[in-house]
Amino acid sequence: MRYSQQGSSRATNLVLILFVCFILAAAVMLLPKGFSDDLSKIGQGSAVVVLTHDKNTVGGIETMDLLNRIRPDFEQSVEFLVVDVNTPKGRAFSRQQKVGTTVLVLFGPDGTRRGALDPSIGEQGVRSSLNTMLAP
Repeated sequence: MRYSQQGSSRATNLVLILFVCFILAAAVMLLPKGFSDDLSKIGQGSAVVVLTHDKNTVGGIETMDLLNRIRPDFEQSVEFLVVDVNTPKGRAFSRQQKVGTTVLVLFGPDGTRRGALDPSIGEQGVRSSLNTMLAP
């Protein structure tokens, strides 16, 4: 009887470890892919778009998908950055720019703010705004 209790305990521990690994893997997959949070890039000669992001919201996840769709068309001329509003850096940026969660803040090559977009305007709206920002 003692042997079966020990085997059951090991099985429970194994299931618990696998569950924790699964949760960690899922969390890593939800992280923004390929986006820097280096705000020092603003004003360094390239246009910059900063997304104020909360990975815990549906809007934040949808906006990351939108940026991933349009980024290949603009990555030669626009630096895409993401700041997590749940971090001190993200909160400070949002407060300084007077924007909330899930907002795209556009900066010109010289660092001047060109505007802020609500990404709910959709892919075509964001594309159009970026094209306007990039026009000479």
